[in-house]
Amino acid sequence: MVNLDSCVTELVASFDAVVAKSLRQREASQEEKELLREKFMTAFQDNIQLGLATVFTQTEPAKEQPPPQIEVTIDDLMLKEGAQSRVVGRRSLYPAKAASLLRMTLEINREMLKGLKVNITREKVDLSGVTETHSEGVENCFEKVNSDLRCCKALVVENMGKMSRLVE
Repeated sequence: MVNLDSCVTELVASFDAVVAKSLRQREASQEEKELLREKFMTAFQDNIQLGLATVFTQTEPAKEQPPPQIEVTIDDLMLKEGAQSRVVGRRSLYPAKAASLLRMTLEINREMLKGLKVNITREKVDLSGVTETHSEGVENCFEKVNSDLRCCKALVVENMGKMSRLVE
């Protein structure tokens, strides 16, 4: 029987090699690369350990886990709000660094999508086979879709306003 910790160690080591190879190809300072590597490795190790433990620890005794947090306290909300305001503050103090990190993230995401061969183009829908029959049900559906679309447009405009305030 294979020990869970040895599996996690091997997987983390191979993932570290992939991350190191990807970061060597990026244009970033050594500090940024080290910070990204640490974040990737920590997240991957925690997730893979939890996933493997969830699936394969039926025969091994599970480590004592704290009970899941069911309630959200005011302190939790205050901590989250404080973290968000610190991030927004850092983005406003260091716009060039924030822009470079966001640009690097965008490039990495685009490369991953290209590697996965995800088709992100819009395709036209062929409606030649649709016949025009107007019934009350169809018109009611169109009215519902129209009202939903207006609501969504209003939400988009509102979110764009919020986004522009965050960027400023």
